[in-house]
Amino acid sequence: MSIHPKAKHNMSMINTADRPYLNWLANGVKKAEGRINSPKYRMMQVGDTISFCDNETGQYIYGRINFKHEYNSFEKMLSTEGVSNMLPFLEDHELSDGIAVYNAFPGASRVREFGCVAIGINVTKFNLSKTK
Repeated sequence: MSIHPKAKHNMSMINTADRPYLNWLANGVKKAEGRINSPKYRMMQVGDTISFCDNETGQYIYGRINFKHEYNSFEKMLSTEGVSNMLPFLEDHELSDGIAVYNAFPGASRVREFGCVAIGINVTKFNLSKTK
């Protein structure tokens, strides 16, 4: 299994054939990664290094945070950032579908407590080949 570069913030992400989130971030199709704005995400600052790794395949992206926008709901995040900028398999007019995608992620109900965050990443290194 490939070892990804260590960053100040190391996150996990599943990269599948039908939803290749890492690939989309690496090639700029996905403009921001959305997460629950829990304390570990609140600590992140623009300019910090960040990596996302699929622990099953060893695929990763690594770079720097170039923006961080905080929101109180998935709806506000998606309507402001653009549905297709965060979920490239959807169109901007499919807001309710985008909200449903985020609500389906484990722990999504924590958005009521913490809000959510859109993190922009300037990807500088990546390995998108499967190593397992």
